[in-house]
Amino acid sequence: YMIGHHAFEGCTSLTNITFSSSVTSIGNYAFNGCISLQQIIIPHSITSIGICAFKNCSSLKQIVIDDHSDLYVIEKGAFSGCTSLSNIIIPPNVKIIKENIFKDCTSLKKISIPSQVSSIEKDAFNKCTSLTEISFELPSSLDLIDEGAFNECSSLLKIIIPSAVKSINNNIFNGCSSLREI
Repeated sequence: YMIGHHAFEGCTSLTNITFSSSVTSIGNYAFNGCISLQQIIIPHSITSIGICAFKNCSSLKQIVIDDHSDLYVIEKGAFSGCTSLSNIIIPPNVKIIKENIFKDCTSLKKISIPSQVSSIEKDAFNKCTSLTEISFELPSSLDLIDEGAFNECSSLLKIIIPSAVKSINNNIFNGCSSLREI
């Protein structure tokens, strides 16, 4: 079954979520603004996470995704404003890193892009000011890095852009004041 749109939005005392294996999707804004939420465990049964599903969960530190996850869609803004999130492993079935997905995740330090990802959309990692390392699993299928994808990632030191990339749009590294090597 699906956790509905806006189902738990603004539940400010909610601290942890463990989904049963009968849950297959999380609706848009389902947990938006759950400011006390610290951990979520995503079982293999969840295939999609909706638009801004966990937006502004400012205490969220850990997202545990099952190793055999069927998760293939994480919609735009899903984790934007999760200012305590320092690490996330993007599941291998995800093909597109959507717009604003990790925008303003100011504690995010490292990110590994799975080899199947074909595009990183607009502002995906915008203002991830603690992000120091971006790695790409090889062989990479990455074709597009869209506008502002790493805008204002002021701690980013180095990035190696995969050879498969055909299009790098405007303002990709605007405000990356620590970037020394591409």
